[in-house]
Amino acid sequence: MTLEQAYEYRRKENLQLQNENRKLQKKLDQLAVGTYTNEEKAQNIRTINRLTQENQHLKNQLERYKDLYHRQVIITENFDAKAMDSVFDQEDMAKELVEYKKKCAELQSRMDAILGTNNDASDSESDELRAQVEALKDALAKEKAKNNTDGTNSSLPTSQTPIGKKKVIPNSRVKSEKKRGGQPGHKKHTLTPLSESEITDREKHTFKNCPDCGSDDLTLIEKRTKDVIDYEVKLVKKRHYIYVYKCNSCGHVVHSPIPLSIKEPVQYGNVLQAMCLALLDLGYVSINRVKKIVDGFLENRISISEGYISKLQKRASRGLRQFMIDLKLECIKQKILHWDDTVIFVDTKRCCVRFYGNEHIAMFVAHKKKDRKSLDEDGILAALGSDTTVVHDHVTVNYNKDFHFKNAECSGHLSRDMQKIVDYSDHPWAKELKDYLAGILHERNILVENGVESFGTRYYTIMGEIDRILKRADEQFATSKGKYYESDERKLINRLRKFKKSNFLWIKDFSVPPTNNLAERSLRGIKVKQKVSGQYQDIKNAGFFADVKSYIDTCSRNNVPPFQALTRLMEGNPYTLKEILGGA
Repeated sequence: MTLEQAYEYRRKENLQLQNENRKLQKKLDQLAVGTYTNEEKAQNIRTINRLTQENQHLKNQLERYKDLYHRQVIITENFDAKAMDSVFDQEDMAKELVEYKKKCAELQSRMDAILGTNNDASDSESDELRAQVEALKDALAKEKAKNNTDGTNSSLPTSQTPIGKKKVIPNSRVKSEKKRGGQPGHKKHTLTPLSESEITDREKHTFKNCPDCGSDDLTLIEKRTKDVIDYEVKLVKKRHYIYVYKCNSCGHVVHSPIPLSIKEPVQYGNVLQAMCLALLDLGYVSINRVKKIVDGFLENRISISEGYISKLQKRASRGLRQFMIDLKLECIKQKILHWDDTVIFVDTKRCCVRFYGNEHIAMFVAHKKKDRKSLDEDGILAALGSDTTVVHDHVTVNYNKDFHFKNAECSGHLSRDMQKIVDYSDHPWAKELKDYLAGILHERNILVENGVESFGTRYYTIMGEIDRILKRADEQFATSKGKYYESDERKLINRLRKFKKSNFLWIKDFSVPPTNNLAERSLRGIKVKQKVSGQYQDIKNAGFFADVKSYIDTCSRNNVPPFQALTRLMEGNPYTLKEILGGA
């Protein structure tokens, strides 16, 4: 039975029951004047209750089939659209295949002509054509390699995976044969029943008449309880009275204290402002949707303007000036500091947001350009001492002679670069080194969990094996001359030798993180915000967002509730960095 047939069947059945119900109700009204006996009356009441319940059940079934029908229509439309796209893609691929077959046939005929002659006059032409064939093969291999570039062998984000290529989602979990969901023997976790002191509201559900026979002679035999935890939004419209006095002794006119957060004769409160900021900077919601959400929470009893919401970032940033100064100084004092930056768009131009921080602090700064000048404007890297280790993604500017800190490069980026060589060439050294480093990292993680601080003397054995692999890399690279991947392979080998200490510092010192994933995770929210809003109006607005995000992220990393922190910020009394790091 199709959904349409089921829907029609249920509709007719529902109409039939409604007609029968009306007839019985009419008969009951006619005879209710006294001609009924109590037994007949009870019998009709039971019949009416039964039919009412059946009628309600059929209505629910009707709505259910309606919903299923609409879902099926949407699924069918989406499937038809995807099928049409697949047909177009298949036609394009067929055309490309025909073109490649023609080129191959032409090359094959030319090769056959070359191999079929042995005179000296054709030798030079044969060599030239063979060189052309090799060049074409190399170019074809290069294009195939480009098409195979994804997040596993480059810094390309998963969202930019080429059309038609399966997305590779990084996942370190090992697949098992277990089914999804709770496993046998797993204890079910539910909410704990509320204590009497926790209950704020009570609602009693009672009967006056028996639902079966209609009698009002009921005896209570049991009382059951079910607890519901919910919340409600209460609109508060508070009027503050400020009293003005005149001193009879000195003649001065004074007034009672006014809270710092109250600036205007009529304004929105701190909690409402904090809610808007939380939606903007925690939920990355666009301004117009923040207005809709807030108005919806308050049942449209007020209508907050989009212009007011857009100005909240600037007001919050002004209140964080001292916090940002203290945060910058705290970054300079850290022993381990991650940094990275990402591209944002400001008025259609490419700009950047830079991150400095670690597990305890997070500082975001917006700049018009990703260059050395903007790094100097931040004034952090140049102020770091030789006892600080900076973790980054092989940013060569970090090795400038003006900087004195120690460098530690991200092993995750190195692993992807080696995978690129594995995919491009048949040289085994890249896979050998990648697998070896993965095993060392796994062993390191186990030692760290057990409280061990270093490999000890085994460190020299590990570095010796890395040197042997790099020596084999040089031997295998000698066969790459003229290949399209020659440049990439040469750069990677030179990088491993020149920056060996920075690349493998995590092997020597267990306090150094092996990857720069912390910085990348910290910047992920910036990309989400850009996807929602598209771009920033100007670099100042990007800076306002960066200041507020620095405050929120630093609070979150120290178990300070972000909404509570935003409320204090809008009160004009934000948490100080000392309070946050002290576990406010």
